[in-house]
Amino acid sequence: MRIGLTYNLKPEGAVGDRYEEFDSLETIEALEGALRACGHHPVRLGWGTEMLDLLAAEGVDGVFNLAEGVGGRGRESQVPATLEMLGVPCTGSDPVAIGMTLDKALAKLMAKAHGIVTAPWEVVAPTLMSARAGKSAGATLRYPLFVKPSCEGSSMGVTAKSLCRNEAELHEAVARVGAYGPALIEEYLTGDEYTVGIVGGEVIAVMQVVPKMKEENFFYSIEVKRDYKNRVEYRIVDAPEVGAVALAIWRAFGLRDVARIDVRCDRDGVPNFVEVNPLPGVHPVNSDLVILAKAAGWTYNQLIAGIIGSAEERWAA
Repeated sequence: MRIGLTYNLKPEGAVGDRYEEFDSLETIEALEGALRACGHHPVRLGWGTEMLDLLAAEGVDGVFNLAEGVGGRGRESQVPATLEMLGVPCTGSDPVAIGMTLDKALAKLMAKAHGIVTAPWEVVAPTLMSARAGKSAGATLRYPLFVKPSCEGSSMGVTAKSLCRNEAELHEAVARVGAYGPALIEEYLTGDEYTVGIVGGEVIAVMQVVPKMKEENFFYSIEVKRDYKNRVEYRIVDAPEVGAVALAIWRAFGLRDVARIDVRCDRDGVPNFVEVNPLPGVHPVNSDLVILAKAAGWTYNQLIAGIIGSAEERWAA
């Protein structure tokens, strides 16, 4: 099959975290190699008008989608929605599910509606990012609190200062996160942190994220992710209760083909849904899903074969 690749490439020399979710050329080349190993012919399509022009010129049987899009909370739905309109099948979840998962507050609301435990939260809109609003934010929640952008991924905006122990720290965090849009404020989950990989509706493994050196109030911030070799140990663990939370999320959102679900335990040891990524990165070395799969005994090519295989079953139905 001719499989198109849709993606957003990270600009050379990019600084900060604005393009944190965008892909590298190394990822695209690795994905091409894995698809060829499956017997497919990969075709680079990119994103936006370039993608539309190449779709018309090249013609593909399906698309392996990695595109994050550009814009607001619907950006990750741009490519799946366009391809759906054009009648071109693609890997991953449908535009509605992807849109709901990028909006973390909406995702938590969906989880709660399905009886899935998630930390209490509230959202502060950018228009209310005043000193007064910052001080009143979180008034119904218990400290410590955690603040992050409501509609971003890849730990964008999640730094050591996201953890707030008092009103002053909360106000500072809310103001900082306002640069990304609405701020999600939730009660900080003090227990162990996990991420769960799912392919084709089956759990690959549950991976615990553990600091190499003892850290009080450890969490998987952007600083930690960028220095993961020095700061983090990844452990494949037997935690069926964590996997059950991930599968419940998969079913609640009607996800397809692949997803990575983050789960963290509360002060009572109860696994809580944190967030879900239905467009997980597939960098051959440093993407969490790939690290998890390799630790569970999967090769990179087997992971990609599992994802495209799940999609092909749907496309043939």
